[in-house]
Amino acid sequence: MGRHGARLRWVVALVSVTVAVLATVDRFVDREREWAHGGDQVAVTVEARLPEPDQVPGAATALGWPDTQNQVRGDPENQSVVLRLRWSGPSRAGRYQVILLDSRDTPARVVRPYGGWDAAGGTGRSWAGAYEALSERYGWLAGTAADSADPADLGGVPTRAVGDGSLVAIFRLGRDSLPLTDPSRLVVAFCYVAPDGEVRWAKRVPVPAAP
Repeated sequence: MGRHGARLRWVVALVSVTVAVLATVDRFVDREREWAHGGDQVAVTVEARLPEPDQVPGAATALGWPDTQNQVRGDPENQSVVLRLRWSGPSRAGRYQVILLDSRDTPARVVRPYGGWDAAGGTGRSWAGAYEALSERYGWLAGTAADSADPADLGGVPTRAVGDGSLVAIFRLGRDSLPLTDPSRLVVAFCYVAPDGEVRWAKRVPVPAAP
């Protein structure tokens, strides 16, 4: 009876370990799939404007920022980019993070965020160490690694991960950047950040040329 009991306990332990290993493998496979295809369910469109410094408030207003009087300013020494994003897909807990990249540099350079506005109001700008995972998972986001960018430039504009939403966001190219005349040289990284702060996936969204 003792030998039989020992054998039974060994079998139960082996089964438990096997189940745990299989569950770990399943989670790994699911996570890899999410990194690769997590953004497939979200359709995102972008409209970009490159206004003169004194036209930045008007461009933001035209794209949907309702109150730019005391919130939006242009900088004569730092070219501004005004974006309007629209998206549709499943509603999620957490938030989306919008990162703008200048593909004229290699790796593509992160364009410093100025601020944003969505249906809930001003969104500000943000960055977190957890977003370092982006440079590890996506070659086109290599410029988001802290060792390849000025930490002061890293950042994005957060917005709620609603099912159907829009965001007006303003970015500044940087005083050492060459003037930009073609917005199609820009790329948007549309990222999903879970409620626990972990970035789950990024979707590459091209910026169309000016009409």
